[in-house]
Amino acid sequence: MEYGKYIIKEVRGIEVAILFDPLISHCDIGTKGESRGEDISAGFFGASSKPTEEDRYDIEVGVWGKSETLKLDSRQEDAALIKKVLRPEYKY
Repeated sequence: MEYGKYIIKEVRGIEVAILFDPLISHCDIGTKGESRGEDISAGFFGASSKPTEEDRYDIEVGVWGKSETLKLDSRQEDAALIKKVLRPEYKY
């Protein structure tokens, strides 16, 4: 996948990212209407490899655009939430 779509929701006071294929509309993910949590932001994301000396498997995430169906814009801070989903920090 070259890029994907995402929605940031606030669930129990914590912002979480939902990632999905770009062929699906934001409103079709089940986040509209009576679903749990509040929709905070939505848009598109891309991820690429960004190796460093400390972490040769690190990635970089970029976000852009907005959801026309949910009428929500993307935010720069969404990239960090998406990175937590794609490459979580292990505490082992």
